[in-house]
Amino acid sequence: MSKLFNKNAVFSSILAATAVATAAHAAQPQAGFTVTPNIGYTNTDGDRNINDDSTYGIGLGYQFDSPWAIEFNYLNADSELSNGQDVDADQYRLDGLYHFVNESNFTPYVAAGLGATNYSDNVDGDGNTQFNAGGGIKYAMTNNLALRADYRVLEDLEDDYTDQVATLGLQMTFGGSDKSATQVVATNDTEITQVEEEPVQEVVEPTPEPVITQIEPEPEPEPVQPTRTVLPYNVEFAFDSAAVSQSSYPEIQEIAAHLNAHPDQIAQIQGYSDGTGKPEYNLELSEKRAKSVADVLVEDFGISSDRIETIGYGEQNPLVANTTQENRALNRRVTTVVFGTRDDFEMLTAR
Repeated sequence: MSKLFNKNAVFSSILAATAVATAAHAAQPQAGFTVTPNIGYTNTDGDRNINDDSTYGIGLGYQFDSPWAIEFNYLNADSELSNGQDVDADQYRLDGLYHFVNESNFTPYVAAGLGATNYSDNVDGDGNTQFNAGGGIKYAMTNNLALRADYRVLEDLEDDYTDQVATLGLQMTFGGSDKSATQVVATNDTEITQVEEEPVQEVVEPTPEPVITQIEPEPEPEPVQPTRTVLPYNVEFAFDSAAVSQSSYPEIQEIAAHLNAHPDQIAQIQGYSDGTGKPEYNLELSEKRAKSVADVLVEDFGISSDRIETIGYGEQNPLVANTTQENRALNRRVTTVVFGTRDDFEMLTAR
């Protein structure tokens, strides 16, 4: 049975990175289909008489909307026997992964599964069933792209062989759920009811005298109800951060497009936080988040600053209860409300 990779720095670094990340916070993986091309290094059991060598491969899987994922992996290694003869190894695995979810770009995980390795030459253990176990760490560069380091120990279930493999890959996620923005016209957060003016009514009272038509005074018109268009674009933020992620730019671009299409309207940017920490700090943080989105609209999308108002609500009006990590992530957001005109905006704030 082979020794651990004490001579290979790549495995030491991967294990160290995994240990550090487990102590750190991790972000919820993006749900969807995953494709992970990778390169790595393999260490076969010494009794197989195969030299250690580099590998390349690909993983195809599905990340559920939970900490769990499933993945099929293929690895290829072109190596040599101890006598110098070339040998080609093709490894196939079906693995399950469990992620340790929290609140940063680093996501450690553990994994296990079954597979087999087929060798091109007469090598002991060719095609035997192998149980693998290990883990790794993912670093989310965007919502759909992550750098991934992985380490596995493979135990032959039919012969006494233990192999090891470490890989570094780039995981891409496709087909996750998309947010769809809808527009709702409301007054005081309720649907607008159009008020029609009552027609002028004529009242004729018969009397012995000549008939006189009496016209009642026209009733006072109903006060004009201010209108506003609510754009429920939620720009989400990392824990304790007011930085706008590049992945949120499509949402902000839609806000800018709405303002460009309605030059008589202004926008109010509303910032929120989750329920973690002191209310005074959360209020200040929510105001910074609203200001960050406003700055992107002005600096990157050319919206005039006098058409944007910002306000922070802190922990108020959570989308969901602040009872889980996932719920708190949803409440760290900025919501944009575009009002019909500045007069409508001032009428609403006066109330």
